[in-house]
Amino acid sequence: MSYSIKVLSSYRKRLIRLTPMLFFLYVVNFLDRVNLSYAIDAGMFQDIGAPANLASLIAGIASAMFFVAYAIPQVFTNLKINTIGIRKIFALAFGLWGIITILTGFVTDVPEMYALRFFLGLAEAPFYAGTMFFLGIWFSKEERGLANGFFNAAIPVAGIFGGLIAGSVFTVYHDYPGWRYLFIIEGILALISIPLLYVVLSDFPDDAKWLSKSEKEELDSSILNEEKNKPTKVSWRAALRDHDVILYVLIYFFGVTALYGYTIWLPSIISSFSHVSAAESSFLSDIPYIVAAIALIFILRYSDRSGNRKILTFYIFFIAFAGLALSAFTESIPDLSFVLFTISAIGIFTFLPVFWTMPQEALTREGASAAIGLINALGNLGGVAGPIIVGGLESLTHSFVSGVYSMAAFALIAGLITLLIKKAR
Repeated sequence: MSYSIKVLSSYRKRLIRLTPMLFFLYVVNFLDRVNLSYAIDAGMFQDIGAPANLASLIAGIASAMFFVAYAIPQVFTNLKINTIGIRKIFALAFGLWGIITILTGFVTDVPEMYALRFFLGLAEAPFYAGTMFFLGIWFSKEERGLANGFFNAAIPVAGIFGGLIAGSVFTVYHDYPGWRYLFIIEGILALISIPLLYVVLSDFPDDAKWLSKSEKEELDSSILNEEKNKPTKVSWRAALRDHDVILYVLIYFFGVTALYGYTIWLPSIISSFSHVSAAESSFLSDIPYIVAAIALIFILRYSDRSGNRKILTFYIFFIAFAGLALSAFTESIPDLSFVLFTISAIGIFTFLPVFWTMPQEALTREGASAAIGLINALGNLGGVAGPIIVGGLESLTHSFVSGVYSMAAFALIAGLITLLIKKAR
């Protein structure tokens, strides 16, 4: 990468100013999204009246309700972010989902849980796609891989914190009322985030008082040149019909199906395969996240150096496929199965930052705002499929083996579709 000293200084400013805050916000976001996984393992659904033989299926449906709602406002909130910026929209989103998460700590029956998860999905909808679009206007093509990586590293880091928080809460308060305190604590974190994001973030580069006029001009020039050279120069309506955008939706759908099948059922699968308590499985859940976080550092460095996002994304999905399939095959050997299950986390949790660089690099600003919203909305319906499929198969077979095999298949399909993308490096 060839930068002038001035551009390099601007890049460091933007990286240091924006990415730690976005990273923190995503940690909070992911904690509020997957805290259900620890509550499930602690017997939450039995506590609120779900029949024991259907608890896994009901829990999967509850998790899926989030993603049904999550898909609804995506394209339109991203178009709004393109005009008014992210701070107002994110402040509203964090406020709503913080309150909803706290209320989840007081839930008394399954219908209430379904309703709260649905409204949580609506509240969280603007965040991820909005941030992907935000990074696309604040960082040039050469800078974006690292910026995406810092942001998406929040997933495994949130998993680490989530396991530590859940394990500590369950150790002190036991499974019940521990899972209730878990939701309340993490909902409060979302509310605390609101004043922080409002102070630290700037909506658009032109609004940033912490950038000099020349630094803004350098960034505007870099983004403008990139816009002119992007292969897909279409309006947002045409972008939604683009061949590659449709493939991105499919890749993201199958990848997310594996991702949320894994994250929602991770503590329960560890408990089932290793025969440990909810507190112990919460702590053990940290290990796959730690391995994924370390791997992400090396994968991102290679991604930016090689620039070959498409083939790298395929290899990442293949690691997830192989690790999951072999973990299910060796389920009768708990230690080996856990090691392989942990290796699969490298693929499960690291595909996101590499994947998202492809539509960011291919689409112009207006097309990207809508297309990224569409990809995130429809792709995240995999969050409906993954938890229900894994939970439903467990209720049917009384084992997580079939569910782990299904996640392996979804990861492989996502990898193969990636090879069909035309306009990607």
